[in-house]
Amino acid sequence: MTQITHESIEKALDKIDNLSDDALDNLIETYTLSQQDLVDYIMQAGAEYENEDLNIYGIYYFAIIYEAFLQQGLTPRRITEADVDEFQEPFLEALDAIHQKENHEPLQELISQFNLQEFMVAEIEAKDEDGEELTEETKTQLFIVSAAIIGLLNEAVS
Repeated sequence: MTQITHESIEKALDKIDNLSDDALDNLIETYTLSQQDLVDYIMQAGAEYENEDLNIYGIYYFAIIYEAFLQQGLTPRRITEADVDEFQEPFLEALDAIHQKENHEPLQELISQFNLQEFMVAEIEAKDEDGEELTEETKTQLFIVSAAIIGLLNEAVS
């Protein structure tokens, strides 16, 4: 299992953050077309949580995470609804282990991308350039969505 390196994450972040709004929209559209079922899953989470901010952050971090895989030289195969469905049960069990026992090991084993997980935790906890933080609710939801993105993309390159 190839780990996404800090260097690949930094390259991805640099690329995404230095695109014009139009170029970013075009890149996200390209990535969405290649991973439509995954993007639908991300957008469904925002609808279920009734959190529009989650959709915005989810798509932004999807682009960074997907780009990090590409920077690492890994091209994930197309994720299907069946992949998402198959991922759900072990993913929910791993989240339950965190909630009930504060045990992060099952999620770490399922996701298997420590550097990306670490990056996302740091991003979720960080203040933005205006000194604003995400709400606790959005932090939790973004953690869940980003962990699923990482895990599904990781399985798609295995």
